[in-house]
Parts: sequence; C-alpha cells; structure tokens
Amino acid sequence: MTLFWILVALITLASLLFIWWPALKQRQQTQALDRNAQNVAIFKERLSELEEERKQGNLDDENFESLKRELELNLLQEVDDSDLPQLREERSLWLPVGLSLLVPVLAVYLYLQWGASTELAMPRQQQQASHPDSGHDMQGIEQQIANLEARLQENPDNSQGWFTLGRTYMTLNRYEEAFNAFTRVGELVGEHAEILSQQAQAIYFGAGHRVTPEVEAIIKRALELDPDDPGTIGLLGISAYESGQYVEAIEYWQRLLRSDRPNINREGLQSAVAQAQEQLRQQGIDYQVQPVEPAASAELTVAVALAPELAAKAAPDTTVFVYAQAVQGPRMPLAVAKLRVSDLPTRVVLNDAMAMGPMMKLSSVDQVQIKATVSFSGTPGTKSGDLTGVVSPIAVHENSELINVLIDQQVQ
Repeated sequence: MTLFWILVALITLASLLFIWWPALKQRQQTQALDRNAQNVAIFKERLSELEEERKQGNLDDENFESLKRELELNLLQEVDDSDLPQLREERSLWLPVGLSLLVPVLAVYLYLQWGASTELAMPRQQQQASHPDSGHDMQGIEQQIANLEARLQENPDNSQGWFTLGRTYMTLNRYEEAFNAFTRVGELVGEHAEILSQQAQAIYFGAGHRVTPEVEAIIKRALELDPDDPGTIGLLGISAYESGQYVEAIEYWQRLLRSDRPNINREGLQSAVAQAQEQLRQQGIDYQVQPVEPAASAELTVAVALAPELAAKAAPDTTVFVYAQAVQGPRMPLAVAKLRVSDLPTRVVLNDAMAMGPMMKLSSVDQVQIKATVSFSGTPGTKSGDLTGVVSPIAVHENSELINVLIDQQVQ
C-alpha cells in the first residue's frame, strides 16, 4: 500500500507539471513583451527629443538622421522577439491554481468511490457475503432440499434419501429437522449405532453443544449396539474437548485412530488431537501420544452389463445406479456410481470416495452386495418396473477380483 501512495504522489506531481509549465512559459513570454514595450517607449521618447532639437535648430538634418539610425540600432538590439507568440493573450493564474487543487482532491474522491480500498482488506468470505450474488449458492441448496423433500413425499420409504436430507440439514444447522430425518431412517432400517450417533449429534449441537439427558441416553444405547461406533466416540471427544477435558478428548480420538474402522476422518482426528495437546501445553502439561498407522481403504471393481432380452425396455439415456450395500446392517449405499444405459457394458470402481456420508463408507463393513439398477425415475432406490441385478455376498477387504453384475430382472 505504501508503494501505491508513492506512485499516486508521483503521478500527481507529473499532472501538476503539465498544468504549470504552459502557465510559467506564458508568464515569461509576457514579461519579455513588457520589456520590449518599455524599450519601444524609450525609443519614441528619445526620437521626440531629437525632433524637438532639430526644430529648435540645435541639430541639422545630417546629425538628426545619424542619431536616429543609432537609436533604431539600439532598439533592435534591445528588443527580443524570438520567443514572442504570434498571438499574445495574457491570462491570469486562476486556472492552474484551481487545477492544482482539483487534481489531488479528484484523485482521492475517485479512489474512494471506485478503488475499493476497503474491499482489499476484507476477508474473502465477507466479500462473498456482501456480493449481490452471494446468496445464489444458498438458494441452490434450498432448491435441492425442496426437490429431495418432494421426492420423499412420493417415496417415503427411501432410507437413503432421508439420510442424505438429514446430513444436509446438519450442514445448514437445522438440527431439529435433521433429528427428525435420522429418526425416519431408523424407523425404516431399524436401530443401528450409526443412525443413533447422528441423532445424538443433532440434539447436542441443537442444544448449544450440551450433553442433555436425551443425548446421554442415545449415546448409551449406541455404545451397547457398537462399542466402537465412530460417530458416537467422536461426539464424546468433541464434548470432552469443549468442556476443557483435553486428556479425555485425546483418548477418545486416539481410540478411533487405533481402531480398525477405516471409515473415519483420520486427518481431522489427528488435527483435533494436536489442538488438544496445544491446550494442555498452555497449561504446562506435555501430553505425548503414540502415532497410529492409518487403516487401508477398500476398493471394488465391478463389470456391469444389461441382459440382451431387456435391452429394448430402456432408452439409451435412462439412468443406471451401481452401488454397494452392507449385507448386515443399514441398507444405505456405501458407495454409488451413476451411469446411463448407453454406457453399458462397462466397468466401474467403487471406493470410499463414493460414500454417501463420512460414517457410511465401503471400508466400514466386511461384506457387501453389489446391485445395479436401471432407474426409470432417475432416483436412487429400486421401484416397480425398474431393471436390476445383484451379486452377494462380496468380501470387501483385500478383494482384487472382478465382480460381474448382470442386470437381468425386472422389478414387479
């Protein structure tokens, strides 16, 4: 910013030079004109005196002409017309003075109006929030929620849709609606620790980051179903950290890192552990932890084809979903790939990057079923009239074999 103002000052000085140079030049010319006028006046006065002397008989014609030529020569030597303009007009200095004051004032005014100096120091998030288009993304999310809600009204038994809606509500801090959505998922797929932990999180954050009796009851039930459920253990770590129990928080998060559950955000947990250690160091406590080796992620390669006898039943642009579901537990997809009938036959790779949520990944289970569905509605889930094929059970970990799925059935 200092360099910027130096440049502004230099540009302003250059502007003033352009303004004052003609004015000063004209003034010099005007002064030269005044001197010449004085010389001419003196010449005329001396010539009058010579003429008077000749009238009185003090000078004869010869001496008069000689003195007159001498005066003319002196006048030519004294008068300098080399720098005089052909058209001379004496101007006052009000214009350059006025412009000298106006230029810096106008420059500052225009900078404040259009320079956006305050916006340069504004954080990017704040600039986006103040931009007239900043609400477009939020409007798009709200529209997606409205579309999903409309589809769930038509198909209220879509557990995957309710789970996605609940996670979206959590992102938007709409915790009560998120809790209701996860409750609906539980009603459809049964009582599972993964779903209970989502409900507990919705209540915890909705209650201002407090562990209410209802949260305690849900956590207790989730741990009975799965003592190492990542969502539940992670919530306990967050609660301990926010209450200042940093050692306890580290132990919860280290417990997750030591587990064989690959469906956890290890980088996030390691960052949280480091923050808790820093808090302890500020209290004079040097709490060391042992590094934990990350678990391997899962990946399955699937060859998908449509039976020839069903090929005429689906248009080339009809949507095809290929997804993996746990053999035991919630039927929510753990990994999903979206294709079109025109893509078949083809191969797809299902892995943790295709998970519907951070707690429901392919690597979180030992066995899955691979299902491929030609969806005439274009939405996930199998409906009457859709074409489908399934292979089960498939071992998830250390499975390098090609899995062949043939879509050869029509749902009745």
